Amino acid sequence: MFSTLVRRMASSSKESLLKKAPLTVATNPYKARKMWPPNFKQLSVQQQLRFEKKYKRRIILASRAPRWIKFVKTAQLLTIIAALVWLFFYSEFEWWGQKYKPSEEVRSFCRFESNIANLMQDPEKDAVSVWYRRSRKAIRTTSGCATFCSPKDEPESK
Repeated sequence: MFSTLVRRMASSSKESLLKKAPLTVATNPYKARKMWPPNFKQLSVQQQLRFEKKYKRRIILASRAPRWIKFVKTAQLLTIIAALVWLFFYSEFEWWGQKYKPSEEVRSFCRFESNIANLMQDPEKDAVSVWYRRSRKAIRTTSGCATFCSPKDEPESK
């Protein structure tokens, strides 16, 4: 094994054919077997159809770009995730005229989830019960349809 390695390292390197002479039609050692493009007037209908199918398939395969498609899908996913994060955590619009914002509810819920000690200190202020109380005050069902009213219109029920 080492003798072969030493022998190969000691031998002179061969220059490639491309460095000697650039490939042209005259100097190309690999001659084409068929003339290209074929004369479609001389081909039968079946041969023309076969050529069309073959080269249409080759063009489709050559034009595929799996890395580009993967990049575009990843960019779309990240854009959607960023939009949802902004919507849930940083949005500043009010929902149905209420004084609280939906982003505040999500933020308080996430704070609650990340800090379990809050629940043990004061169970009345956990995010789920606050959200439930506010939603019960905000939505009053009357004869099967939901109407939205401000929490001050609804009497406190404890």
